Amino acid sequence: MIHVAVLYRPYIDALLAGRKTIECRLTRQPRAPYDVVEPGDRIFFKQSAGPYRAAAVAEHVICEDKLTPGRVRQIRRDYNELICGEPAFWNAKRNSRYCTLIWLKHVQPSSTGPAIRPLQGLAWLTLDDAPTWTKQDRTDQSFHVVLTPGNLRNNSIYVSGIIDRFPKWSIGGATKRQAADPLTLILHGGPSIETDIVGPRTMLRTRAWGSWFKRHGARAGDRVVFTPVDETTYFVALARGDSTQH
Repeated sequence: MIHVAVLYRPYIDALLAGRKTIECRLTRQPRAPYDVVEPGDRIFFKQSAGPYRAAAVAEHVICEDKLTPGRVRQIRRDYNELICGEPAFWNAKRNSRYCTLIWLKHVQPSSTGPAIRPLQGLAWLTLDDAPTWTKQDRTDQSFHVVLTPGNLRNNSIYVSGIIDRFPKWSIGGATKRQAADPLTLILHGGPSIETDIVGPRTMLRTRAWGSWFKRHGARAGDRVVFTPVDETTYFVALARGDSTQH
């Protein structure tokens, strides 16, 4: 799954500086990310009242319930060197009942992320709970291809019309032995896959599209929309072919 986490600026600064390697969420109710995040999930970090600033992958997750103030103090003692929580944070969370600890890896700066609805005070959003048919192509950086009946039959996506939007180093030869360095494609609703582009055929080498098409009821005329996250990573969503664009 894909997640959007809202953090205050000092915490994102610590994350990008490598001082903060655990994200800690303490709540009185079992709300996300409690029992939702799994190792391998992608997390985009958005600054509170600001832009996206970082992205990371969950490496290890611990969820705990029935907390007491004493247990919260113990969590602070054991993990705060890596959480970087300020005293005011721990004071505000002293009566929490649920805890989620997320060890992070592959932390990198990212000024872009999934297009999301207004959070209206939410500090965590899991995109698997959002509508399948998103509007990622409403952003200036997004681009798309239109699915054909052949794509759906053969579990393939051709990128001939948009190949110049991908880095040249990701374009390989005709065989797997001639594959180039892979791109990371984060498919809406999962999974994340790595693939290069078959240059002679201008198609993505992976054939992992079939289950994704089936899960979301893809049909000819729908758009596969690519939104750059960074120079190696793209968020991939579907948009209905008959939806109106502005």
